[in-house]
This record gives sequence, C-alpha cells and structure tokens, in this order.
Amino acid sequence: MTIDNRPKIVSPHDVKTTLNYCVPHGPIPLIKYITEPPEGTPWMNFDIVPYPVTIHDVRSTPLETGASLDTQAFQFLEAPCKEREFLDEAEFAREGGYYDEVKELVVKNVDGAKKVVVFDHTLRRLAEEPKGDRGVERGPLLRVHVDQTEDSALRRVHKHLPEDEANRLLSLPNQRVRIVNVWRPIENVVAHNPLAVADWRSVKHARDLVVTRKMLQPGKGEGGTYNVRHNEEHKWYYMRDMTPNEVVLLKCSDTQGVDEGGIAKMCLHTAFKDETSDPEAPSRQSIEVSGRSVPFV
Repeated sequence: MTIDNRPKIVSPHDVKTTLNYCVPHGPIPLIKYITEPPEGTPWMNFDIVPYPVTIHDVRSTPLETGASLDTQAFQFLEAPCKEREFLDEAEFAREGGYYDEVKELVVKNVDGAKKVVVFDHTLRRLAEEPKGDRGVERGPLLRVHVDQTEDSALRRVHKHLPEDEANRLLSLPNQRVRIVNVWRPIENVVAHNPLAVADWRSVKHARDLVVTRKMLQPGKGEGGTYNVRHNEEHKWYYMRDMTPNEVVLLKCSDTQGVDEGGIAKMCLHTAFKDETSDPEAPSRQSIEVSGRSVPFV
C-alpha cells in the first residue's frame, strides 16, 4: 500500500551514523570493475572506510524549501506524479509518461532551463546493492560519490545530442549545460537507507574528489565518476520520512560551476544506515532519472 501523505515532522531529526568514503591504495585514477575483472586483477584499487558523521534533517528548516542547485547543489521539492508503481519501464519514455513529467519538473524548477533530454533511469528495489556484476537489479548505494566527472559529463553531451548541437552548446561562451538527477521514493515513505546530500560549500574539490574509471561490460567501454575522500568539514543533510510525492534534485555537473565558492558544481551523495528507523518498515524503493546521470538542461 502506498503511504505518501504522512504529516511532516515538526522538529528536525538529525542522525548520528557513519558514511563510507574511499581510501586509495596508490595512484590515481582509481579503477572499479562493474563486471568480473581479468584474472588476478582486484575489483577495485581502493578501500571503503566508514567515518562517523552527523546528518541533519531539513524538515522544518530553511533548507526544506530554500536549498538550491546553484548554492548547495541539491534542492528538495513537493512534486506529486501520475506514476505510482513504476513497474512498466517501457511506459516511462512514451508521450505523457514519467520522463515527460520529469522534463516539466526540471524546466519549472531549475533556473534558466530551456531544454531537457532524459537519457536514463535507475530503479532501486533491493534491500542491498549487489556485489560484483549488478545487472539491472539495484539497491541503495552506501558509498559517498558523485555520478559524473567533468570529462564523463562532456561525453554524455556528445552521446545523447546530435553532434552539431553538442558542439554548438559546448562552444558558445554563455551557453550552460547541466546534468541534474531527479531522485524520488517509490510506494512507501523512506525509512531505511535514506539519501544524504552534501552542501557543496563544505567540499574541497581538488582534495576530496578522486577520479574513478568504471570498467563496464565488454563492448561498453568505461565510465567516469568521483569517489570521495573523507573530510570532517563536509556538511550532510537528508529529508526524514521522504514520501513518493517528494523529490530531491542533485546537480551532477555544470559547465558554469566552480571548484570552490560561487556556483555549485556537483553534489556528493550516498545512502546511509539510520538505526533510528522502524525495523518493521518496508525497504526503501526509489527511482533516479536518469540513472547515474540525468537530464541535460
């Protein structure tokens, strides 16, 4: 049964927990295999280490409605949608389907957005993220990361737009291209493994973010993401009891973003364990449009 109208929490509910950061073994870039690596090659050349953090609840705080993509790199929105169960993925891209709802949402809420191209989505229904070859079945990702590097974001532009349009967008001095992830709970209020987001102003780009090559399935080449070194200055936030009528926008890339100060460049994020959640509550389900990256604006 869908539960999406629970009253909002009256006071913030901060959570003391741990978040998983990367500790490189040696040279950069890091490498992570998505499918079985060559014999004798490790799945990844870095460790994942938990560090204690406090994650602040935005309910009934100025950030519940006042956070922005250009300042914090995330934004929470009340955003009911027609789709409820998200079972027929073929319907998402059809006229009037969920992709169209996402496009409308982004154009309405992202300053200066004029064109949105949805290129992927990820459904997360498992209680845990599978190890090794994940296939299409996914669970919450309990590791601090950013979905795109600057280079992989530019490759997305060329991959998903006609070449002449991509070249024009990237050559004009005042043109702006952003990748925005639209994350929504499915079916139930989020109790387990909520999504945490970091305020970009607390991030040191050159120190904290580590380029990681994702070695994909044979014939699909490789992708690029950032893993993240621990920094005790990171400021973490989440929305407690997030419902299917709410979304959080995450900025994955921005051609006008800057490394420190000014316009936020990208959003560090991760699922996390909340030991205060009801153990009898259903597992978290969610959809990201588009998976690992999202609409170009």
